Amino acid sequence: MDFEQALTYELQAISGLSGRVFPQKAEENFLPPFVVYISSEGEPIMALSGPTDMTELTCEIHINTESYEQLKSLTKAVLDRLRSFLQRNIGQNGPYIKSISHTEPTEDIDNNTNTQISSFDIRVRF
Repeated sequence: MDFEQALTYELQAISGLSGRVFPQKAEENFLPPFVVYISSEGEPIMALSGPTDMTELTCEIHINTESYEQLKSLTKAVLDRLRSFLQRNIGQNGPYIKSISHTEPTEDIDNNTNTQISSFDIRVRF
């Protein structure tokens, strides 16, 4: 299981997100709540002695909900789940996460769809 598959597996385990986690964009006319992620391929980590067996990648996370209250609750649940990745395999036999960090979530409103959005980046080493 690669990182994106494992990320999807883990986030879908959150109450209300089963079948609601998508790469790049949600399906057309899909109603919130849902999570969209955009992930890099990752880069090998180099040390002074040469290449290591670790990879580092960044990933954007966008949480979409119908209400602000739901946005706050779901953002907390997603962040808690992501923080739980540290020093364990994610997904089903997915990568072992050696470190994970995230930026402060920013909140916005999509006026076209009248939905609440919380966005942040994560940086993962595995």
